[in-house]
Amino acid sequence: MMAALAGVLITAAVGLVSAVIALVAQRHEERARIEEQRRLRLDAAMRAGELLASKDGAPPDPAAVASGLLALTDLGQAALAVALLVDLWSPQRDGAVSDETAILVINEALCGDDTGAQLVAAELLCRRSESLDPCQSLHWPSAIDGQWLPQLANRSKLLLVDGLVRMTLTSDPSENALRSIAVRLYGIASGDPDPRVKRCVGRLIKALIPALEALGYSDFMQGSRVVTLHELEETTRFVMDNPDGMLERIVTERSEALATWAPRCDTTDTNPGCLAHAAS
Repeated sequence: MMAALAGVLITAAVGLVSAVIALVAQRHEERARIEEQRRLRLDAAMRAGELLASKDGAPPDPAAVASGLLALTDLGQAALAVALLVDLWSPQRDGAVSDETAILVINEALCGDDTGAQLVAAELLCRRSESLDPCQSLHWPSAIDGQWLPQLANRSKLLLVDGLVRMTLTSDPSENALRSIAVRLYGIASGDPDPRVKRCVGRLIKALIPALEALGYSDFMQGSRVVTLHELEETTRFVMDNPDGMLERIVTERSEALATWAPRCDTTDTNPGCLAHAAS
């Protein structure tokens, strides 16, 4: 009896030891696989970075720069890519990287989990917004084009909203520019759960309503998003004045500027890019 019990215990012990050894080996293999992936990603990132370096004192080729930045985003290095973009996408380096490439990099950074990279991307977009065309889809991140990223930090949200308004105010007034900002603002108001954000963005939309009504349309399209005039008007229902808040003061200034800009938009667009965008 005792011998049989001892045999069972020995068998169980051997099985347990074998299971532990197998588990340790599996974890070791998994750790080795992760380390190998990291090494390969780092090697690929370094190769992508080489595309951004100048050679023989000459500036890097814009096509190579675009390839390097987009390769970094594909490798999960959006934070590094947007950090490099700060220097590359600047008036001092005009032509080093196209607006379209810069927007693709910023879009990847905004969609990631790195709050620092999101803030840098939002600040850079706001800083360069006045050189962008509101009628061009490639001049605005697709992740916030008629939709929104509610998980962004408040400062990042403020910078993106301000960048959108600044891009619009410095553009030629047109029906398409008016429609674009209306739909993009609606995407923010409808996609953010924060009542304060909804009220502030609703105030900006309210400044556009008279001009939108004057167009005589019942719905507006930007990208793949279609918004009705009624839906836009609904966002203004809970607008309240709160001059004591910094955000509200900024929004008040921007809404007043939009209220002056919007009536200048008519149904005749002379910008070929706007016409092409409307057709799409």
